[in-house]
Amino acid sequence: MPAISEEAVTLTNGTAAIVEEATVAAVRFDATEAHRVLPFTPLLLRSESVASSRIEQLTASARKVLEAETTGHGAGNAALIAANTRLMQQAIARGGATIDSILDMHRLLLEESAPDFAGKLRTQAVWIGGSDFHPDGALFVPPQATHVVALLEDLQRFMQRTDIPALAHAALAHAQFETIHPFADGNGRTGRALIHVLLRKRGLTSTVALPISAGLLHNVDGYFQALTSYRAGHIEPIITLFARAAIDGAERGSWLAEELLQVRTAWGEELTARIDALAWPLLDLLIQRPVLTTSAVAAEFGVSVETARNALDRLESDGIVVSAQLDKRQRAWRSPEVLHLLDQFAERTGRRH
Repeated sequence: MPAISEEAVTLTNGTAAIVEEATVAAVRFDATEAHRVLPFTPLLLRSESVASSRIEQLTASARKVLEAETTGHGAGNAALIAANTRLMQQAIARGGATIDSILDMHRLLLEESAPDFAGKLRTQAVWIGGSDFHPDGALFVPPQATHVVALLEDLQRFMQRTDIPALAHAALAHAQFETIHPFADGNGRTGRALIHVLLRKRGLTSTVALPISAGLLHNVDGYFQALTSYRAGHIEPIITLFARAAIDGAERGSWLAEELLQVRTAWGEELTARIDALAWPLLDLLIQRPVLTTSAVAAEFGVSVETARNALDRLESDGIVVSAQLDKRQRAWRSPEVLHLLDQFAERTGRRH
């Protein structure tokens, strides 16, 4: 497997044009949609996490994922997707494009579900497809484990470059990471979180997570074919795919922002609380976190649990939320409308071609 840190990257006119178009779409999305619905950013990050997980065929309803995130525990896919959300949140916040940051991202992703190898580079051979017992007939066999550290060091140097358009840079770094396949599991989700780290590092995004995994999920077969082409020495298919995914993701994110704005406007007409009541600012928090507990509301606004409960009960009386027990100790209030939109967003991105 070749090193890439000093490789020249030359794009054809057609590829350069679509990268430029996608760059404009991404910058516009970051500058406009993030400010139309202010609490939209965390919710979009959760949606991007769900889309990234769906590429690995990890699916769960928005309600299950948000409940797992709220309680800090859960089972099955919902818990794994909630862990992926934490990974993406912290990865983007820290913004490190280094080996140490990659190890940290992987640890955050798998420390609960696979603690034995979370944050640890693989020490054995792995392969994709074919038999569970040997690599014969596998679709792809990554480099031997003894080469992983050197290849990651080369990737780290590549990620420091600034002479490549940001989207193309992120696409190539992601493809190289997936080709190195440095972990026993969780490479795809970690590698897609790395995309957002690089886009933020290069200044293409600053306020929102561009839903690029949502765009990739629209064409999963094309995504894997582009990775295969990259491994055969052809860089433009993965770059073109990323550019189209960025354009598509920005369009889908804009749709979600518009739908959320309509929901928020309708809530303002339905709420009957006094103008100075906690229930009013609680509406914005509900867009950001559509599953809430009294303790979460109390911590967010610095009020008593009783005051938080009264505000949530007011929202429920006005038909904005419904409540149910999460477990023996906790009751949660959720917005069916926002959760339905998140499920719709997932389904819109989940059509494979």
